[in-house]
Amino acid sequence: MEKQIIGMLAEIQSEMKAFQRQMNEVQSEMKEFQSELKETRADVNSIQSDLKETKSAVKKLSEDSSITQRDIKDIKQTVHRIETAQTEDVIAMLKVTSKNSESDFHYLNTRITNIDKRVFNLETRTER
Repeated sequence: MEKQIIGMLAEIQSEMKAFQRQMNEVQSEMKEFQSELKETRADVNSIQSDLKETKSAVKKLSEDSSITQRDIKDIKQTVHRIETAQTEDVIAMLKVTSKNSESDFHYLNTRITNIDKRVFNLETRTER
């Protein structure tokens, strides 16, 4: 019976050593898993940081786009105003030119009429 007990103890001791090896393997795998988990967390944190930066950049681009669109709208309004004013300016200049031409025409017409009268008077005098 003693031999049986010693055999059983040896068997239990052998099983305990095998169990200890398995526990050491599990412990080693757990450490490796923890290390990988830490790396994964670091990667997730990095991705979150990159995502925040990307969101910030997109928001800035959106704001810049809005400003650019407002600037374009202002430019279009200014160009329209200039085009309208330019047409009005051309019409005003044409009116002034027309008035000046009429004034010049009347002046020259009056001068020619006066000269014509003088010539007529001179011709009349010379014929007498």
